[in-house]
Amino acid sequence: LGQQNTNSTTPVAVTDITGATAISAGGSHTFALLANGTVKCWGYNYLGELGNGTTTDSITPVTVSGLTGATAITAGYEHTCALLANGTAKCWGSDGYGELGNGTTSGLFVAGSTVPVSVSGLTGATTISANTDSTCALLANGTARCWGKNLFGALGNGTTTDSNVPVAVTGLFGAVAVTAGYGHACALIADGSLRCWGFNSRGQLGNGTNTYSATPVSVLGIIGSGVSAISAGSAHSCALLRNGSVKCWGD
Repeated sequence: LGQQNTNSTTPVAVTDITGATAISAGGSHTFALLANGTVKCWGYNYLGELGNGTTTDSITPVTVSGLTGATAITAGYEHTCALLANGTAKCWGSDGYGELGNGTTSGLFVAGSTVPVSVSGLTGATTISANTDSTCALLANGTARCWGKNLFGALGNGTTTDSNVPVAVTGLFGAVAVTAGYGHACALIADGSLRCWGFNSRGQLGNGTNTYSATPVSVLGIIGSGVSAISAGSAHSCALLRNGSVKCWGD
């Protein structure tokens, strides 16, 4: 809530936030992107999720240390990443599975970094999406890179091995959007089709099976539907169509 420790059943104003252009909520923390390219955050900070150089919780917004030129933000469960105007990204918080993408892995229940660190080797990124323990970035050339936890192939590189640096999603080209769910991710392709990869226990990949896939598979019945946006949840996925309707699959 950014002002108190008391729950509220109605909206309350977040203290000291002006000029916000985007917002993203993680497991127990929230972030606001400001028009000047800086980021403020508040909430739980046990693993450095707030990015202000401490592990002290804050009930009012604090400024993420040393972060400028941010154009987008995305919060995972215990880590957060920001896309910068130059096509690179920085992440902070938990790093138990390499979700900070900087070539390190801190171990579980230990703060990975309490300040933003650069994602290794990532350039030309246009969008970014974090899930519980991993992150994916869409590049300007229509490919995607993911890093972090790779249980059941959430990174899409044909393996189930975690990676603390970005790896290319296998066979993915012409992507115009990417979204990361709990253990799976999906990409919207320029031709209107969708590809998903990772965990599939509830059919969240949309390919008519419940078998996980460590590489992208085609979502059935979507191509030609005029998809304009996609979003992956915990165990389901949804597509917004240009006619204003929505299609979903999974749990």
